[in-house]
Amino acid sequence: MGTMPPLNVLIAEDHALLADALQMLLSTQPDMRCLGAVHDGEQALAQTLALQPDVLLLDLGLPRLDGLAVMGALRHAGSATRVLVVTARLDAASVRAALSLGATGYLPKDEDSGELLLALRRVAQGRRYISAHIAELFTPDGVAAPAASEAPALTPSEQVVLRLVGEGLTSREIGEQLAVAEATVRKHRENIRRKLGLRNSAEMAAYAIRVQAPGAPAT
Repeated sequence: MGTMPPLNVLIAEDHALLADALQMLLSTQPDMRCLGAVHDGEQALAQTLALQPDVLLLDLGLPRLDGLAVMGALRHAGSATRVLVVTARLDAASVRAALSLGATGYLPKDEDSGELLLALRRVAQGRRYISAHIAELFTPDGVAAPAASEAPALTPSEQVVLRLVGEGLTSREIGEQLAVAEATVRKHRENIRRKLGLRNSAEMAAYAIRVQAPGAPAT
């Protein structure tokens, strides 16, 4: 059996010291290869389209072209590169905007290196990864997420599906784990979104992390 090809990552970060630290971190990982670091949005867009990395590690506050604009342009171009946002923007509006533009993951810049590496690997697999710190701030429709005991009544099956969505599993993987049809899982997800007022799977994942995070502060 051949070895898996390395995970190709492009860094888009305008702070040179942080960009250097990220490159050094990736260089210590045998399953990852850093394709370089760019320092503004126009370079991020051009190099992503040219190099087609598996994951673009993207800061939102880039000069010349904002990170959100970069994601919009990549989506318009049909890019297959997955985007992991690593940013100082921790407000719910920025999270919602990034997820709506196709970000697969969202982390604060002060997250520890282990969390970042876990997020990179999860995102590369096509799974969503939203930091628990971000999920605490991210609430559906701008309303504080209730504690799990106060959430709208979900059936036991829906509660299990919600937890697994928060862990980053796809509908197919959830179906395999629960020994039910993928269509059944999709129906559960539809019911969860309707009951909780969530717009899409990204919001569901953030909500699941928010209500299940140990010691999450009340809002």
